[in-house]
Amino acid sequence: MITKEFTDDSNNMNKTLPQNIIVKPNVYSWRNSTVNNFFMSAYNFNRSLDSHMMKNTEWGAVSYLSYSKYGIMDEVIINNNSNSNYLIGYAASENNAAGSPTANKQWNTTTGYLASTTGNISGVYDMSGGAWEYMASYMENNPLNSGMNDIVTNSTYSKYIDKYSSSSTVTSYKYRILGDATGELGPFWNNGYYQSTWFADYANFVDSTSPWFLRGGNFSYSTRAGQFTFNRLTGGAHTGHSARLVLKP
Repeated sequence: MITKEFTDDSNNMNKTLPQNIIVKPNVYSWRNSTVNNFFMSAYNFNRSLDSHMMKNTEWGAVSYLSYSKYGIMDEVIINNNSNSNYLIGYAASENNAAGSPTANKQWNTTTGYLASTTGNISGVYDMSGGAWEYMASYMENNPLNSGMNDIVTNSTYSKYIDKYSSSSTVTSYKYRILGDATGELGPFWNNGYYQSTWFADYANFVDSTSPWFLRGGNFSYSTRAGQFTFNRLTGGAHTGHSARLVLKP
């Protein structure tokens, strides 16, 4: 998850500031920015390492690896740190302990390891809970209020963005991109919210009113959050939404 070197959460600003991005635990996740600001900040962070904002197919690859012999082979436990802190690298003892600040442990503890995709300190953290994470993945021809209108039509950035059918609706799982860990997770059903067979995680596809993908869930989502959770939003700034930085050595 993208984080910023601030000690005060009020400093999360809706600006493109690649120089402020850091990657370390126990700091605030960067939220309340448009997809454009997340995207361009990640892209300009370190071009020599091909830095960019994570997209759906990359999230899917990490999720599937987590549920294999190379990973935890289970659901990643929720980061349930609440009080509006959104601190990175925390885990609950179980997934139904959502939003309980007295029931979480830091990244370098036995409980904290449960929030890692490998079940140990070497994995990818916070893919369940914490803040929702915008993906560089959207419903084609509809960037809406993300600020990405010029970016999505620029060939320079095309490989960093997943595009989905312009006919997508909230249950258009057939339009998934193979490997993105969305439409492959069925069958799906509505039990007060759309969910998949995989851990009963939240499962809303993009649509015309909310064309940008979100992954992971919020600290308050309990068992609905997880590495196989997906949802959608407008692409605009939101206090509970962040993104994730990808580096390519």
